[in-house]
Amino acid sequence: MATPLRKRLPREFKNNLGRYLGMILLMVMAIALTSGFLVSATSIQVIDSRSRDTYNVEDGRFTTNFEADDESIAAVEALGATVYKLFYADMPLTVPGNDTDITVRVFENRTEVDLPAYIEGQAPAADNEIALNRNFCDNLDLDLGDTVQVAGEDFVLVGKVSLPDQVTTFRRNTDFIFNSLQFCVAQVTSETYERIAASGSQYNYAFVLDDRDMALADRISFESDLAEALSDNGEVLTDLVDWEGNQGIVYATDDVEGDILMWEVLLMLLIVIMAFVFVVLTNANIEEESSVIGTLLASGYRKRELIFHYMTLPLIVGVVGCVAGTALGRLVFVEPMKNLYYNSYCFPPFEQHWNTKVFLITSVVPFVLLVGITLGGLLSKMNATPLQFLRHEIGRRSKSGGVRLPDWIPFPVRFRLRVFTRNWTHFLTLFFGIAFGSLLLLFGFCMMPLVQHNADTMAESVAAEHVYTLKAPLEIDGTDMQRESFEAAETLATTEDLSELNPDDILPMLLLSQEVDQDANPVNIYENSQEAIDQAEKFAATTLEVDRRMGGQKEETTVYGIQPESRYWDFVKVSSDGVDVGAGLAKKCGLEEGGTYEFYDKYEDKSYSFTVEHVVGTQSDMATYMRIDSFNQVFDQEPDNFNGYASDLPLNFDDRYLVNDLTPESMQGIADQMSDSMGSIANMMIFVAVPIYLVLIYLLTKTVIDRNARAISYMKVFGYHDPEVSKLYVRSITVTVLVSLVLCIPLLIWALTMLVDFVFMSYAGNLEMYIQPLAVGKELALGVVTYAVVAFLHVRAIRKVPLALAMKAAE
Repeated sequence: MATPLRKRLPREFKNNLGRYLGMILLMVMAIALTSGFLVSATSIQVIDSRSRDTYNVEDGRFTTNFEADDESIAAVEALGATVYKLFYADMPLTVPGNDTDITVRVFENRTEVDLPAYIEGQAPAADNEIALNRNFCDNLDLDLGDTVQVAGEDFVLVGKVSLPDQVTTFRRNTDFIFNSLQFCVAQVTSETYERIAASGSQYNYAFVLDDRDMALADRISFESDLAEALSDNGEVLTDLVDWEGNQGIVYATDDVEGDILMWEVLLMLLIVIMAFVFVVLTNANIEEESSVIGTLLASGYRKRELIFHYMTLPLIVGVVGCVAGTALGRLVFVEPMKNLYYNSYCFPPFEQHWNTKVFLITSVVPFVLLVGITLGGLLSKMNATPLQFLRHEIGRRSKSGGVRLPDWIPFPVRFRLRVFTRNWTHFLTLFFGIAFGSLLLLFGFCMMPLVQHNADTMAESVAAEHVYTLKAPLEIDGTDMQRESFEAAETLATTEDLSELNPDDILPMLLLSQEVDQDANPVNIYENSQEAIDQAEKFAATTLEVDRRMGGQKEETTVYGIQPESRYWDFVKVSSDGVDVGAGLAKKCGLEEGGTYEFYDKYEDKSYSFTVEHVVGTQSDMATYMRIDSFNQVFDQEPDNFNGYASDLPLNFDDRYLVNDLTPESMQGIADQMSDSMGSIANMMIFVAVPIYLVLIYLLTKTVIDRNARAISYMKVFGYHDPEVSKLYVRSITVTVLVSLVLCIPLLIWALTMLVDFVFMSYAGNLEMYIQPLAVGKELALGVVTYAVVAFLHVRAIRKVPLALAMKAAE
């Protein structure tokens, strides 16, 4: 039999329209934005995980100085792999209307390995056709049919392509940053490649292992055998990269993975805020309906009937909010969230994939929270007697509301104090609600200044103006004779056909090459000034991993072997028995002075135990330092081994030996790239935070007004006008809000520090917490503006409180 209580539902919804609409908006915004991002990010992860088989992505690649002969390739394939040609040539590209110097890496149409995915158009089929990577075309507004020039020759754009080994466009795998505006990749027909690029080809080969599930350590062992096989067959190997070390393949997906954690933390924060609001509104609703509940209980209604009745509207609100938020997230917000990555990276065509975990945490959890909290609140209150409900003794007011105030205090001030003391628990709730909302705002405002601050710190942590890392030891202080000898040997080794050389030069070059000391380190063929040589300092470096203090992942650290009394790393005080670690590494991995920790070499599958003597450097310093003699002893190197130079003056090197040149400017470039990739996410977070903050403040302050509705009605009966009532009540709330905004700042700084530590734990490096005063000012200003809007709505609500409400007081 249908209960007559159902007839009250439309009236209850109308009377509390602002509250229920606020709850729906809160759920819709939180669910739509977070589900939109997580669906897009997890879909990208699925696309990437399937790319390996779908596009036959390489397991590694190597480059030789000449085209390898069939015997060399056969020797590699005999180890358990299939080798494919993946030759390329870097050439100048001209885009009409764009004066930027652009380099294009031209490949032949691929048919066997690292297969292309065409987002638009098709593979080039004619001599004058070209396909460029999709995000480059989008960034420069290139459309199919447009004409570009490669090395001065016109080509028609017929395809926008994604290459799985060039998802992120790095010129060199050792570069610190990528550039999707001045560097791109292209495909042309085989005939076109032979015509325009063959003479400048880089002899690059991709290999696919027979055992594609081979562990990293085994792959590294295979690659060592590969290098040996090539050397035994007379090939000169200039580069060898495993797929896990190929930034073109892994950089973008690592970025997506780190951002997923950030948004999951944001979602958890939003869920906490929603749970907080549900608790407050449930208690407020029960208190407002106290007399009705008491009357219904006294009339013979059972508690379970009342529980079902008061659960109906929250259930409807929850279903509407979750369904609308989920639909909006998947239909509207997936596309802009996806573009956050597709604008920077060249992923294959996007397909939205179902993810049960995302659905559960974004849609099911908020609904369960709403239902569970509302049901729990009702069950806890229903133990009261009908008389207690009728007398409004269900958590109505604290005893402190009866505190006597001095008579000398003016009446308006005394009244506001009375409002505060009678509702102090509600104002305390308002304080924590403001703190939650402000944390969300401040997180968004602080992100970009945080990245920029750490960029400046990273630049300062570079020991010298140039930190050159080399592939092997290379002496820069050789004599003229030594340089000529090594240059002659290099020319002979890198010339495939000696007939290309002047016959009169061959014999002198052969004689000079005999002067090379095979037991000594190679000598740089480029001359450097004596001033530059004198101030340069040798070091050795390798890469190890350390366990992070949370998250179960490992942090990569560069281990430097430095000279005793180093002029560049003068802050390092390590002795011959231990290591010094950067302050950033110590913080992120929980390393303490005097402790002994395991450092792991993932390439050799070997661990080293080091005792930390000192924590040094800045909070961005993620390096480990030891003496160079200890370094060579620990890592089983020759006593005179080194593979780098620190120098305040630029040095000229043979490019075949140079891995990278780390400078303060390059570290700033990393920060600029981080700012570019994270800027959209930071703006999106602010976009999320502002409306949620508005709704949150509205709901919490409205609760205070609703709880005092009867008192407001009494004042109107006694002759107070609406503006006077508004001043007495709204001003009390205003003071509470403004004081809360200021007082919660220390709490926000503490919480934000903990939040940043957790969110960025999965990112490489350590981001030192930095809160720009301007960000705090923005948060306070936005809080005030938001409340001003809310106060205006409350003034209107006070005007609508009827005089008749005062006559409904139950004795």
